Amino acid sequence: MAPLELLSSLSQLLTLSNVFLFVLFALLLNFVLGLYEFRGMPPGPRYTRLPVIGNFMNFDYREEDLRNMTKSLRRAYGGVFAVQAGSFRMVFVTTPKAVKEVLVTRSADYAGRPPFYSFIDSSLGGKGLALGNYGPAWRLHRKLFTSSLRQYLSDIPLFESRVAEQARKLLKYFEDQQSQPFDPADKIRQSVADVICGITFGDKFNSTHPAFDSFFRGVVSDMDDPELTAAIGLLDLFSWAQYLPFEAYKEMRKGNEKAYDVLRMLLDQGKKTYDDTQPARDLMTALLQERVKAEAENEEQKQVLLADDYLLNQLGDMFIAGYETTSTSLRWAITFLVNYPEYQEEIHQQLDQVIGPDRMPTLADRPQLAIIQATIMEVLRVGNVADMALPHYTLKDTLLCGYRVPKDTVVLVDLMSVHMDPGCWDNPTQFNPHRHLTDKGELITSQGNFLPFSAGRRVCAGESLAKVELFLFLSWMLHKFRFVGEEGKPPPTMEVNSGFTQSPKKYKIRAIKRN
Repeated sequence: MAPLELLSSLSQLLTLSNVFLFVLFALLLNFVLGLYEFRGMPPGPRYTRLPVIGNFMNFDYREEDLRNMTKSLRRAYGGVFAVQAGSFRMVFVTTPKAVKEVLVTRSADYAGRPPFYSFIDSSLGGKGLALGNYGPAWRLHRKLFTSSLRQYLSDIPLFESRVAEQARKLLKYFEDQQSQPFDPADKIRQSVADVICGITFGDKFNSTHPAFDSFFRGVVSDMDDPELTAAIGLLDLFSWAQYLPFEAYKEMRKGNEKAYDVLRMLLDQGKKTYDDTQPARDLMTALLQERVKAEAENEEQKQVLLADDYLLNQLGDMFIAGYETTSTSLRWAITFLVNYPEYQEEIHQQLDQVIGPDRMPTLADRPQLAIIQATIMEVLRVGNVADMALPHYTLKDTLLCGYRVPKDTVVLVDLMSVHMDPGCWDNPTQFNPHRHLTDKGELITSQGNFLPFSAGRRVCAGESLAKVELFLFLSWMLHKFRFVGEEGKPPPTMEVNSGFTQSPKKYKIRAIKRN
């Protein structure tokens, strides 16, 4: 071999050797840093943590959603475990005791939201209630949101009239099907959306508005697309992914832009027609009223926190809070009641006894219609519309079941694991509204293991709205109709579509008018 060839071969060997040594050093450094970073934390796969991707090799990618991807980790490490997921430390919480510690006992420590790019982009820089981080702005807007909602719901005639208007249209649609098979999903969505539009925007916006379709597609685009939801959720775990041209992020941004363009248009209209001599009869007017008050009293900090971007987020959050849980739960309710007709018959009997044929149910009838309320609770428990709470983020070093959980750790709370825990519920997979009733048929309202709206500081702000919407819509539907499956076919499947929320798979039913 010539000297030059020998030198070239040695150079290549040295280069390969250097690369090998560098990779080996990087893996060793990553391993040592991982052991140090996760010291004292809940158990998890420490020896398979890789640079950049973390513990993703331990996830089961054959599954559709994160809670199922980590089943093997749950079996190996128990109900509380920690992993490195891309750029973030992540703790999974799946036992009732640990869930309550995160949501209630140490609620303030876990009240943050992680800096996921989708959260930041969807809330105009973290200015929303649902996706914004915990702090002074969040506390102010939470207070405004709940007080405005409470004020609106306290005007029972106004609220009931808005729901009744849409419920009548929904029942008319059911009647027009003439007992033939149909899919009620789109009409239910439209009816619920129109109620929420009335609460949020007054008479300025509903499903007949030319911009409604654009707004609606922008708001629910990722909710209705499990693949897009999964892709965004995966990309969020890599903080650098936002700088690359991923299609999922492009779709998300496009949807956000559509929704906010319409919200800005509506807010501009609201400003032009605002009259401070008139009482606020919708959320948008209530927020503008609060801003005018802050300007009059020269409260500079409050004025900053009531800037347009914050108000736009409030309006969007109200729509989502009142729309998604209610519309999906109504579809689940029909699914379960067709599969369990004995409970539908029991509801019909109570409606006949309490309401009779000559009037429709009202909110004043709720105490006497315990079986409907119990059915709604069971739909929320078994349907698990929100199977996982929105991700929490630690605001300080804290503890969980005796383990160390450092500041800036993503915490995923599995609400479904509590709802399906045999230690919390007898035969948890069985749909049984009677579990929410006493022996005397009275509603059991305080059950610590019932968490469809989460709990603590981050409890869903729209919980009270969703509950009364569900009661009015479902009681009106069942007062007039009996729901059955397609003739000669099995009832609707109770399998789920996993996406942003858990929804029933598409189905057709028949609405039989009651005498």
